[in-house]
Amino acid sequence: MECVTNRLAVLGAIVLAGALAANLHAQTQPGKAVAEVVKGSAVYSPPGAAPIPLKAGTVLESGTTVKTAAGATVDLFLGKSAGYVRVTENTTLVLEKLALTDTGADTVVDVQLNLPEGTLLFDTKKKLSAASKYEIKIPNGVAGIRGSNGRINANGFVVLGDGKLVLVWVPATGTPTPYTLTAPPCVYFTPLEGVKPAPEDLVKEYKGQMQNLGKVAAMVAGEAPEKVPYEDPFVSPAIGK
Repeated sequence: MECVTNRLAVLGAIVLAGALAANLHAQTQPGKAVAEVVKGSAVYSPPGAAPIPLKAGTVLESGTTVKTAAGATVDLFLGKSAGYVRVTENTTLVLEKLALTDTGADTVVDVQLNLPEGTLLFDTKKKLSAASKYEIKIPNGVAGIRGSNGRINANGFVVLGDGKLVLVWVPATGTPTPYTLTAPPCVYFTPLEGVKPAPEDLVKEYKGQMQNLGKVAAMVAGEAPEKVPYEDPFVSPAIGK
């Protein structure tokens, strides 16, 4: 009886240790955004701070606001699991939340962006895990991104080139309405027309804007910006990097 009791105690200790290890392994860590390309005039404002000129290589944390002037663009790398966004000219983007959680099998991302004005391009580069959350808020709605690339404007105009996006649109008068965009083929959404197949001229324009997003060296015509080797701070024992 004593032997059985000891074995149960050892087994319980092993289970408890495993649970504690799993809990530690699944802890959420803050994510970061790296300004890999800065063309033209752009500034960033950390929480509670005055605007600072934005340069390539700058690391941005949650709560930071990025603003671009006319003719300017900024490419931000959000990590391997969340991909890239491009802040186009005359745009304000707030990095409300950037967080990463390693579950042991994959990396769960929690990206919450706020786009009060302007246009944003996004490319997650791969399908996000089922538990991940990637949202872009605009004044009259919010878009949920699921492993895709596309373009979204603060006025509610969306183009999706690949993947899936669910937009909950809130008109000035009326109730929130969800719209689902799935591509390919390329589709678009406008508040007046809803979801429709994208015409050839819009597809061509969109592909031109998306060109080289995430390919730093090709973007700046021979002027290589400082590149920060930032990656998600997790290495899963199951799948590696």
